[in-house]
Amino acid sequence: MLTHAEFNQFQSSAETFFYRQLGLKDGQTVFYAGQRIFNLEKRAQFYTACIKDIKAKLEGQQPTELRHLVEYKRTPIGIREFVLSKDYLNRAEDAWPKVLQELEEMNNGEYQEVILTGGIGCAKTTTAIYSIAYQLYLLSCLAEPHKAYGLDGISEIIFVFQSISAKISKASFTRFKSLIEQSPYFKNHFPFDKTITSKLVFPNRIEVTPISGQETGAIGQNVIGGMIDEMNYMEQVEKSKKSVDAGQFDQAVALYNSIARRRKTRFAKAGKMPGLLCLVSSKRYPGQFTDGKEAERAEDIRLYGKSTIYLYDYRVWEVKPPGSFSEERFYVFAGDDTRRPRILKAGEVVKEEDRHLVVGVPIDFLNEFKKDVINALREIAGFSTLARHPYFVDVESVAQAFNKHPSIFGQEWVDFVTQRPTVFPASFHKPHLPRFVHIDLAVSGDSCGLAIGCVETFRSMQSLGMSNNSNEMMPMIRFDGILEIKPPKGGEILFYKVREILTTLRDMGLNIRWVSFDTYQSQDSIQILRQQGFVVGTFSLDKDNKGYDCFKSAIYTKRVSAPHHPKAQKECITLEKNEKDGKIDHPPLGSKDCSDAMAGVAFGLTNRREVWGMFGIPIVMVPSSVSSNFTEDKETGYNDPEDVQPEVRITEVY
Repeated sequence: MLTHAEFNQFQSSAETFFYRQLGLKDGQTVFYAGQRIFNLEKRAQFYTACIKDIKAKLEGQQPTELRHLVEYKRTPIGIREFVLSKDYLNRAEDAWPKVLQELEEMNNGEYQEVILTGGIGCAKTTTAIYSIAYQLYLLSCLAEPHKAYGLDGISEIIFVFQSISAKISKASFTRFKSLIEQSPYFKNHFPFDKTITSKLVFPNRIEVTPISGQETGAIGQNVIGGMIDEMNYMEQVEKSKKSVDAGQFDQAVALYNSIARRRKTRFAKAGKMPGLLCLVSSKRYPGQFTDGKEAERAEDIRLYGKSTIYLYDYRVWEVKPPGSFSEERFYVFAGDDTRRPRILKAGEVVKEEDRHLVVGVPIDFLNEFKKDVINALREIAGFSTLARHPYFVDVESVAQAFNKHPSIFGQEWVDFVTQRPTVFPASFHKPHLPRFVHIDLAVSGDSCGLAIGCVETFRSMQSLGMSNNSNEMMPMIRFDGILEIKPPKGGEILFYKVREILTTLRDMGLNIRWVSFDTYQSQDSIQILRQQGFVVGTFSLDKDNKGYDCFKSAIYTKRVSAPHHPKAQKECITLEKNEKDGKIDHPPLGSKDCSDAMAGVAFGLTNRREVWGMFGIPIVMVPSSVSSNFTEDKETGYNDPEDVQPEVRITEVY
């Protein structure tokens, strides 16, 4: 409150400002309009709003202060005062300074959405709850909120709490409800109806409610803001009935789109939107939902110099007050597609180009990182990791298996419409050797994986470091090519084109003998290829882990030689083994089409008795783990080494 002398001085300055900026006539009009307001506090508010609007107009900006003065029955305070003051939330004892700083920025009126991510314990949920409470407070300050946003006065204005399930949504809502119940402001000035327990119902038909984790949870409602929790841990279902085209259902995207559309259609005006939508989740995998929103934010900044999306991404030691953790640090290399995460040794030097992959962690967390560096990186350090329980732990061995020689294919992927396959016969290596092909078929929206390979020689298990037995042998597997076959836009994969690849390669001189498919929609292809002289069968990598275990053993013992194929390599290192059922699968938003194809080839070649016989390996030198799985061609029987045809040299390149 201004003293009488201070008010008179302010009023005199305002009068002078109006005359100078508007001229005598218009200046007098504005000044005497204020003189008709007898409440001196409200008169000062009127003059202040006029001064701000005149300055905004002179600077080419949109004047809004007078409109706000008319719309608001009480002048809103800033969020810092709102959180700390005993008259409002009264959280001075437990609000961290860093959180307050972030709250002021994300609630300054320039942002419509907030991504809250990072490590556990960095106050993501608390920050979101404080923000929603402040946005609710701002709404309570409006004289007529429905009129301000052009809504029907009998409809509700709603803040929602949503998560993976209704149960988790209710947990966050319960925290929010407790905050509101303890707030002096909401007790005395904007109380909710205590007779209703399922949601908070405030005056002016303003509500806060938890909703289910379904896409229809917010249907038909005027959602002004709220919180969607655990975005990166939501359901990802392939071939889902919930998807319009029976393709992949992404729960996070579905829930976000449902609420974002409702906010935009109900509240967006002249590029502005009231309220705040908080998107909350710890880090999980690269390519997760929050990564997509971060990329959207970065693109906005690149194009327009700003974004309506705010990013809150911290570790707990960056947010809690100084002194909460030791100043001593150890350093962790987060790893990448070719290198494992690891704790760096004291004094270890990291290359300049890798320093963005190094995180300094308080010594307090050393034991957690020693026990499980991957999980600690994800949960404590807030790094997205390729896999939580990786099937291929030794990513260096996976990297060493690739980029060994040129591929016979000119592309890494094809769709037969925008990109067609080309073949390089000059890259055929010993084309007379019998080839094994595995094809992982797919439906619309999914890719099909195709891999082709042969055994070029054998080595003793002793030389491979697999055992001390120099008499047992294992095959060295060479992949001629790996191909991802994508469905064309709006269409499905052309299976007959996939079959044409095999017949074309055979016509060019490559000795393709065996072909295996996964079980999906493969019967037609099996019958047609058998009629064309191929030995064909089915083998699923999903029924058990035999195929992948065979492939993993070959990679770890340096028995795999494959061409450059980033997609296949990425699929290998992101595979996860489920701790409960032991099954191997890709992470959400991931795939394993090409890695399935490679594993199918490795298993098929290793367990063909004919392959061992072709190289003259006697049965006594075959490991029992392999001989127990032996199969052979029913049509052709056992092939002696003498049956192998001389090498055909092809130099023409297409």
